[in-house]
Amino acid sequence: MSTSPPCIAFAIETTLGNAVFLQNLKNAMARRNDILPVWLPIDEHADDLWEQLPLVRSRLSLRGGLRTRAALRRAVAQVPVRAAVVHTQRMAHLAHDFMSRVPSVISTDATPSGLEDYLRYYGLRSQHAGWVGRAKNALHRRTYAVAKGMLSFSEFTKGSLVKEYGVPDARIHVVWPSVDTGLWCPKPEGKPRDGVVRLLFVGGDLGRKGGELLLRWARETRLRGWQLDLVTSTTFEAPPGVRVHVGVQPNSPELIGLAQAADLFVLPTMADMSSWAIAEAKAAGLAVVTTPTGGVGELVRDGVDGQLVPVGDYAALASTLDTLVASPDTLRAMGQEARRMAVERMDLHTMCDRMLAFIRGVTGV
Repeated sequence: MSTSPPCIAFAIETTLGNAVFLQNLKNAMARRNDILPVWLPIDEHADDLWEQLPLVRSRLSLRGGLRTRAALRRAVAQVPVRAAVVHTQRMAHLAHDFMSRVPSVISTDATPSGLEDYLRYYGLRSQHAGWVGRAKNALHRRTYAVAKGMLSFSEFTKGSLVKEYGVPDARIHVVWPSVDTGLWCPKPEGKPRDGVVRLLFVGGDLGRKGGELLLRWARETRLRGWQLDLVTSTTFEAPPGVRVHVGVQPNSPELIGLAQAADLFVLPTMADMSSWAIAEAKAAGLAVVTTPTGGVGELVRDGVDGQLVPVGDYAALASTLDTLVASPDTLRAMGQEARRMAVERMDLHTMCDRMLAFIRGVTGV
């Protein structure tokens, strides 16, 4: 007698890089027949009741939590959901009653304390201190305690979950940003053979992602024979040697083509938790220059498949870029190591196997 595969609901917010996470998960799950995924994308800009209420629409966590709670309830009413994954934790704060009935896992790339670098970058007041910080800490502790397990996008965030929020180490599984390494792959025959070293930057928030520092280097470097492709959200007048690309979609042929034509990926980010763009670049065989902010530094082996430079240190960034751009052989060797690491530790389908094994193990499905 055959049994049907279990239904697992995936309630995932679609802001920023979370949309890439959702898209990649859908692609990976489409090849599987051991579970029935129920997709519940939580749209930040949905035209619903919560968008009409002034006290709710101004708070992403509140309206997102209400939408997640409603979506999970609808899903349970329609199909026999046996487990759930909620991404991120702010979507789960209003779903404690649901998670008490249906075994659930929370996925996150950051904790409130881990986001302090973001607040400092934008000149905002800390939310981790005083009574606000204590209240937020208590809420997160309760949410994490109700969940059967946690998926963390970095060892950095896992450490915060254990040390600051009391989540047992065994209940946390680290899932690095992962990509389809068959789709994101080197294409040596397609690389231009004109002697130009091509740099690639991908970041919607140009300032926070360090794009301004990279543009300064483009204006000031004395090196020649390079080109910088900059993928971001808004257009602007770029200096010579820089091409700006706006409106490029995740996993699109245009974005993959830019990576396959490049030699070096540069993301001198000022505040971050992790990075799908780095995983994509490494899968495409690119050396990576980035900073050790948050969990980003975990994705690069300094001196092996890229270089780490201090956050906000323009002199270090400029010196590193000048050295690497003048050393094509080093870039090629680092790119080969980057691809090897991506296949071993960032492959989407391998990640999906391990993630589902953890989910099924902690939820009992």
